[in-house]
Amino acid sequence: MKVNLNRITKDIETLASFTATPGNGVTRSSYSKEDKIAKDYLISEMEKIGLEVWEDGFSTLFGRKEGKDPDAPVIMIGSHYDSVKNGGAFDGVAGVVAALEILRVFHENKVEHYYPIEIIAMNAEEGQTFGPGTGVSNSRALVGRFKEEELDIAKNDEGLTKRKAMEEYGLIPDFEDAKRTKDSIKAFIELHIEQGPLLDKTNIDIGLVEYLPGIGRYKVKFKGELEDSTAPMTSRKDALVAASQFVINVNKIIKDLGSGITGTVGELNIVPNSHQFVPEYVEASVEIRIFDEDIINKVNLYEKFMKEIKIIQAETNVDIELKEMTRIGYPNPTPPSIMAKDNLKMMETACKELGHSFTIINNGTGHDAMIMAEYVPTNLIYVPSKEGISHHPDEWTDYEDIKKGIEVMLFIVSEISKSQTKWETYQE
Repeated sequence: MKVNLNRITKDIETLASFTATPGNGVTRSSYSKEDKIAKDYLISEMEKIGLEVWEDGFSTLFGRKEGKDPDAPVIMIGSHYDSVKNGGAFDGVAGVVAALEILRVFHENKVEHYYPIEIIAMNAEEGQTFGPGTGVSNSRALVGRFKEEELDIAKNDEGLTKRKAMEEYGLIPDFEDAKRTKDSIKAFIELHIEQGPLLDKTNIDIGLVEYLPGIGRYKVKFKGELEDSTAPMTSRKDALVAASQFVINVNKIIKDLGSGITGTVGELNIVPNSHQFVPEYVEASVEIRIFDEDIINKVNLYEKFMKEIKIIQAETNVDIELKEMTRIGYPNPTPPSIMAKDNLKMMETACKELGHSFTIINNGTGHDAMIMAEYVPTNLIYVPSKEGISHHPDEWTDYEDIKKGIEVMLFIVSEISKSQTKWETYQE
């Protein structure tokens, strides 16, 4: 069975043309006109190979190739096709195209399989459209972890709540319809560009994931007083001085916790951002990555940060507010997401038999696999991302590299779908 490079290229380039910002990257926001056009294209391609096609109560698109036993749990393959503003052509889309190509190959070769296989194409993975904590929406709805209150809290750049945007898209959300039971899914497999430089720098074909790190996010607001740069040093309430102390303290806290955690204050918004004035306001964004679940069981990061904040407030007379950017219904930080070990070993075998070099990668961003892993056996395959660039018009992955990733995915899907075995319900 051979993967068709020309079809892969056509799919990705066609989907990239459905953008609100022609000539400046791909902008395909959730519930937008471009979302609809892309979805129509995917529906058309699925129907060409005889798949049963439908949308669930959260606008997630499915295409099903029936197995010998239609009541058996499904093998679910795919990713998302929405993008950030001025993003790239490959993030998410590579995984959707991979799933589509695999079922085209199955269709062409008249492959018989015991377990049903479903393409899943999600349109609300990116959190940029409705703000931090609102991403991976389709997968959260699928596993029953999406909280309806989010629909009325989150707003896009046009001021529309998520619910209103859905209504204008033609969707009345039905969470019961979107939810799937654990025993109805045998496996979830996602292919994604790495969004990091490791594979590209080392010239390795495939990244196989053992686990994805957990994520914690915080927003910190420092409120001082605006003064001229000639103001006496002793009377200042300098928001940037307070923020700088906080940055240093976060770095020390995280270092002291050891190698199982990383943390970054990666964004500062300073008002006014001028050499002539003492800053009156700074907003900082903190991102934590958790590699060892024991850390979050033993340490309350919010309390640690607050302890330092109280000391900084006393020293600088700057008011400081710490807010957890918690995804509704989830802890902050979340624990690491563990991938299915047996399938991982099978993918290692696939790489060896196909002659593709591979390495284990246990860092990077979350993707829908992060949500699915706590619910059903899940695996994630990375393909190289040129210079690690993503969410940018310059995002690039060679089509040949995508083809190699699809070949590995085709191998694992073929193996786990073809033979009748005792159904196993995923145990947490």
